[in-house]
Amino acid sequence: MMNQNEQTEKEAQGALELLRELVSTEENQNRQLKKQLFYTRIFAGAGCALALILAVAFFCLVPPVLSAMDTAVDAMERATRTMEQADETLQLVDGALKDIGTLFEEDGLVVRSSETMEQALEKIQAMDIESLNGAIKNLGEVVEPLAQFFGRFGR
Repeated sequence: MMNQNEQTEKEAQGALELLRELVSTEENQNRQLKKQLFYTRIFAGAGCALALILAVAFFCLVPPVLSAMDTAVDAMERATRTMEQADETLQLVDGALKDIGTLFEEDGLVVRSSETMEQALEKIQAMDIESLNGAIKNLGEVVEPLAQFFGRFGR
């Protein structure tokens, strides 16, 4: 009998030891769960804080960025218009240069003008300056008495 009592007592002690181990394990699990809950709360708070910071940053940074983008688009549009005007001006200048080029061509205005000037110079050189001076002197002699005659009435 003793054997059975001892065995029962050993079994009871074994069961008691298992119960103590279970309690210890449960306490350990509870401590771990509390730590896990603590860290979960910290991460949740940090996540909320991060979300709040990102929302504030979004609402603070997006409007200036959009404004800067609008300004950049406006500047690009102005630059495009300026480039179009410059292109039109260059086309006008190109046309004017072509017109100026035609002035100097073989039958252009400059060549014709210089030919006309040469012809006029030849005619002037062909004139008899001495006889022209004599004609002017004779005209002066004829007009002088008329000028005196009319000058008397004007006084």
